[in-house]
Amino acid sequence: MKGARAARAPRLLLLFAFIAIVVSGLVMQLPNTQWSSSLADALPNEVSDLQRSYLKSQQPNSQQLLLGFESKQHSKTEILKVVQEQLRQLFHVEPTLQLAEMTNPKAVLSFYQQQAGRLATFRDRQMLASGDYEALVARAQKTLQSPAPVLTPLRSDPLLLTQRFIQQLPDLMPGYESHGGLYTRSSESTRQVLVPLRIAGDALSVNQSGQSVKAINDFTSKVTEQLPGIQLYKSGLLFHSDAAAKQAKKEMTWFGGLSLLVVLALLLWVFRSGQQLFYTLLLLGVSAATGLLVTLLLSSRPHVLMLVFATSFIGLCIDYVIHGFIARSHGKTAWSALKPALWLSGLTTVLGYVLLLLLPLPLLQQLGIFMAVALITAMTLVVTTLPWLPEPKEPAPRWQQFCLNMTKLYRQMRNKTTTHWLSAMALTTLGLLVWSFTANDNVRLLASSPESLLQQENHLRETTDFYFQPDVLLVAGGTKQQALERTGDLANLNGSVSLYDYVLPVSEQQQVVEGQQSLFKSQAGEGYLQWLGIDAPAFNGAPQKHPLEKQFLYPAEAGWMSVVRLKQPFSSGDIKEIPGRLEHFNPIEHASDALTEYRHSMQLWLIALLIVSLPILALFLRSQQSHKQRVQAAWQVTCVMTLSVATALLLAQLIQPLNLFHCIGAMFVLVLSIDYGVFCAGRLKRQHALQAIYLSAFTTMVAFGALSFSSTPAIAAFGIIVLIGVFMSALFSPLIIESPDS
Repeated sequence: MKGARAARAPRLLLLFAFIAIVVSGLVMQLPNTQWSSSLADALPNEVSDLQRSYLKSQQPNSQQLLLGFESKQHSKTEILKVVQEQLRQLFHVEPTLQLAEMTNPKAVLSFYQQQAGRLATFRDRQMLASGDYEALVARAQKTLQSPAPVLTPLRSDPLLLTQRFIQQLPDLMPGYESHGGLYTRSSESTRQVLVPLRIAGDALSVNQSGQSVKAINDFTSKVTEQLPGIQLYKSGLLFHSDAAAKQAKKEMTWFGGLSLLVVLALLLWVFRSGQQLFYTLLLLGVSAATGLLVTLLLSSRPHVLMLVFATSFIGLCIDYVIHGFIARSHGKTAWSALKPALWLSGLTTVLGYVLLLLLPLPLLQQLGIFMAVALITAMTLVVTTLPWLPEPKEPAPRWQQFCLNMTKLYRQMRNKTTTHWLSAMALTTLGLLVWSFTANDNVRLLASSPESLLQQENHLRETTDFYFQPDVLLVAGGTKQQALERTGDLANLNGSVSLYDYVLPVSEQQQVVEGQQSLFKSQAGEGYLQWLGIDAPAFNGAPQKHPLEKQFLYPAEAGWMSVVRLKQPFSSGDIKEIPGRLEHFNPIEHASDALTEYRHSMQLWLIALLIVSLPILALFLRSQQSHKQRVQAAWQVTCVMTLSVATALLLAQLIQPLNLFHCIGAMFVLVLSIDYGVFCAGRLKRQHALQAIYLSAFTTMVAFGALSFSSTPAIAAFGIIVLIGVFMSALFSPLIIESPDS
């Protein structure tokens, strides 16, 4: 006994040293890691430099919101007074919330007063260029003799060119009056007040979002209390994400809590001990930490989605531990029979994840590194450390009896034609899937929002002109002025709004100045100046930065980028795109295209792993038997893998079109099917193999399959695939012919 303990001490010391190295490495590496969350970073070759610059400029961690108050019984002044009073309290309680003024009338007017005489409408510039001086003078005199107010300094803008330029500016809030960041509009029966807000904090933080929404809800409650009968409308991604987070939290509390209780109760009932649970958690933590450390060392900017995709490692790790404990409980012979099957299934799965490194997608390459390293670590620890533990109790007698009865039942079902009809089922199901394959990767289909919130947002879209289309036109230039000049070529595009609508490039401003200088030297110009009693303007003012510039002009990787926003749907025939200079871009379509690219890559990976698995299994499975028997066993395992994945995808697309998250679930099902098939085809006694397979399948179906009841389509897609696929794998794996030397 003392000798065994003495021999175990160096191994334990080595294990603790390994854990210490991994933990130390993570402690050093994590603070210096820059995580990426942008699909542009996940697919760097799928977007142009111009589009990537636009995505980076949009500051995804800040969001704009819109609140609308409507009433038929309260006056505009009454609503405005209450809203302004409660807003002051809101900003005091939640400083991260700020008014998001679409336009600041004072700042805009001040800009044009400073630039008076340098800006003119297209028509006025044409008249200057053609020398139609008398008409320009007559228009100015007519305006001065009318009761209309003069907005610009007359000494700087005698012809009122900049005044007319102001009058034709596009209004970002048409039909509304501005009141210090709030906007009002009245009709015969309804008074409306809009409150645009911006989050200055991190809107992607669950805690920050929840805190902001709570503060906004308190604000709106106080307004509705003081103004009975007023209607409230809310719009903004923050409200949708908060509703989704609350729904997910509720689902995780119920589904996660109940499934965890069921899994723990089942494990304790089968093993009658808690050491398996503790060992599993320790093994899972060490293996995942090792995989993460290697991924961080080999990836300059790891992607957060990699961690989402890697959740399947939990199921695989638990599967290895369950097989290990059950084999150990049945003695050394069962443990010796398990190890070859464990290595074969594990290394085949590892090879599959190594194949991800061949794909030109950084996110999937990172996933391949994490999963391969974590699985190798888990297998090594199971094989080396499990024998150090005291021999566990055999599974509960009722569980053993159930698995023995199932073993006898499947033996009665198997016959010489089993391989034939198993092949027919797999190929038929695969053919039906290919024939009826339906996919849709639109990002809008991956989440759901409360119907009331959707109705409120639709109402604001229909009754206000607050929203732009997601489409934008991106115009590149080496300098700000060059980008602005090129934007001018799109000035006649219907429904477009750009910085060119608010300020002219310096080159065109200079043309306006030179045109006026020529005019004031003419007879008509001199007479007009005498009529005004002023001298010709000097035009010494330098070009200024427009208050709206930050909404339309951004730095690019090479120079500057001007953004043309659209009020109506874009038609590809409206412009001729010039890559790198003028490009149309839709961020929603871009995100959907990115998901499509990932789904295609995952489909190729599934097919590749199926193809690669067959020769590997035929080469190493049942290596002591004849070539025909090895090929037959490998083919049966491949049929079970194909049948499980194809059936899950075929049935899932009856609920919703297939997307990336279905493929992530299929990836998990496929690698788990390799395990089940190899353990059934290996030298383990069939009833011993089924004890582990059924326990693994049941815990996986409860833990992951419960997600199929989620109201979030993306989560439900993953859950339904795992639920159906694991069930099919556990159902058909026992049909694999037993090894003669089991």
